[in-house]
Amino acid sequence: MIRVIVEHPARSREDAEKIIEIILQLRNEAMKQPGYITGETLVDTADPRNVLVISTWDKAEHWNAWDTSDLRTSITRAMFPLLERPYSVKLYSFAMMRVGRVSSIF
Repeated sequence: MIRVIVEHPARSREDAEKIIEIILQLRNEAMKQPGYITGETLVDTADPRNVLVISTWDKAEHWNAWDTSDLRTSITRAMFPLLERPYSVKLYSFAMMRVGRVSSIF
């Protein structure tokens, strides 16, 4: 499993709200993609112009297929004018996962 962290630095609070609407469209489509597990959208409490998306995917290959898909590209394009700078994407793999009282190292 991997986590994908996408940071969206909006130009204004109003633009951040519009970006969140676009993120909801993206999530609705991502949920239909192979390997998608879950996602959440967070707003920085100190700076509400900063919107963070954390999604969980079965494999990096699944994320990469979605990330480069024509559908995602076309939906994402709508947020470009709302961003202060380009959004950033980072992929993280699990170093340790705890389920109940058991820890597993990957």
